[in-house]
Amino acid sequence: MSEEKKSDNVKKTTGKKKQAGKYFIFGVLNTAVSYGIYEVLALTVFRAELLPLASLVSGVVGIFTGYYLHSRFTWQGREIGKVVLAKFFIWNAVTSTIIKPALTAFFRLGVFGLLYKLAFNICQFIHIPFSYEFVESTGNFVLGTAVIMVINFLVYDRFVFGKKRGGEQGRDKGGERSEAPRKS
Repeated sequence: MSEEKKSDNVKKTTGKKKQAGKYFIFGVLNTAVSYGIYEVLALTVFRAELLPLASLVSGVVGIFTGYYLHSRFTWQGREIGKVVLAKFFIWNAVTSTIIKPALTAFFRLGVFGLLYKLAFNICQFIHIPFSYEFVESTGNFVLGTAVIMVINFLVYDRFVFGKKRGGEQGRDKGGERSEAPRKS
């Protein structure tokens, strides 16, 4: 491989890592907002069998927060407009109404219940006064969010924010996505 190609590959890898880092930081911030809403609802309104509804409501709030953060910071060199906004909201509506509640239900299954009981017992052993409901809802939220964050990064990068400003597809000659400078 020539030195020029190696240099290009290093730049692509560095750019992708930087973008993934931004996505992670703003995703964590967005998740903190969503998580706060989820926990309040899970512990007060939507207990036990109704946890998917708490997930749904917190997910909708997360959609609005996520669009603002990711369009402004993570994919700032990409085309932002009505089409991107529509794709973002449609994808996140699917994620929040179908995928995330399904993951919430999945992560309530037996094997995960054992994990939550273990975590609860450890909390009790070291005198952390968390209720089992709190441990279960938190574990459920964290597991579901981790899966969704990976899926969302891929979908946002390839589909939602896929075009550089000026209408070009966000890929360079090597097939990798590249970022355009943001216009002032």
